[in-house]
Amino acid sequence: MVTLLIGAGLIILGIVAIAHDRRTLLSGLLPFLGLLTWLTGLTPVWLASTLFVIVLPLGILGEVLTHDGYWLLSRYGTSAKGYFFLVGGFLVMVFAPLFPVLWLLWRSVLIVKLMLAIYGYVAVLIDAYLLATVINALPLTIKPTKILILGAGLIKGGVGPVLRRRLLGGLALYQCFPKAELIMSGGQGDDEPEPEAVAMHRFARQKGVPESAIRLETNSTNTATNLSEAKRFINSGDRVVLVTSDYHLLRSLLYARRQGVNCQGLAVHTPHFTFTCNAFIRELGAYTIIHRYLIPLGLVLVIILCLI
Repeated sequence: MVTLLIGAGLIILGIVAIAHDRRTLLSGLLPFLGLLTWLTGLTPVWLASTLFVIVLPLGILGEVLTHDGYWLLSRYGTSAKGYFFLVGGFLVMVFAPLFPVLWLLWRSVLIVKLMLAIYGYVAVLIDAYLLATVINALPLTIKPTKILILGAGLIKGGVGPVLRRRLLGGLALYQCFPKAELIMSGGQGDDEPEPEAVAMHRFARQKGVPESAIRLETNSTNTATNLSEAKRFINSGDRVVLVTSDYHLLRSLLYARRQGVNCQGLAVHTPHFTFTCNAFIRELGAYTIIHRYLIPLGLVLVIILCLI
């Protein structure tokens, strides 16, 4: 009963966090921990942890590493890095069904306890990040006055598949709210013939969007500067919708929150499953670098778990 009450309390706190501002990791972490705690009150702990903490993130991580290794070997030939990812990904996937066995039989062994604690912490971060992304991709509750479309790398000097989907998603929203302004945000990379925003502008004009409805931001070099540079086109009373790829949504919204841009996100689906999983892992890594406190916090939690 106590476990169920704690789980319900965490879920309620998560709902409060989402209602206050869902653009944080807490919007995924609190409901996830609440659900996990609640389930442990109904099922054996090892079963709940295996299903909701171990299998999903291990499967994603192993699949991503294996795919990266195969891609590196097929494109660049024999390399230590390629074999490392390929073999490492395979071992991670093999480890998934062994996790409950290690937990049940050898969890008192310090090295096993350390390994389980480290992976458990990483797995919870992955699960929470995925859930927070899903929550931030829920249907819009505002009528936008500004639609901010984030750029992506140009392919052969033109709009590539990822950027095309972002543009189509933003333009579809614009068709529903034709009084809104479109902000095309994207600078020029070293391997690009022109700023991404210029190519985005040309794409929108070809789709019939009037010149007066488009604003260009051409100075940004990454997601953080996308938001800081585009901010000059946004007024305090504007209702902003940020359009980007699904895997990129949460980190973009976190940067918007840091810049004081009050907005909601529109997640554009990325069709290639492996690419999306790979990108999610990279995004989580970038998020961890931004919030460096997560690393020492994880070490403290791992030490505590090993001492229990």
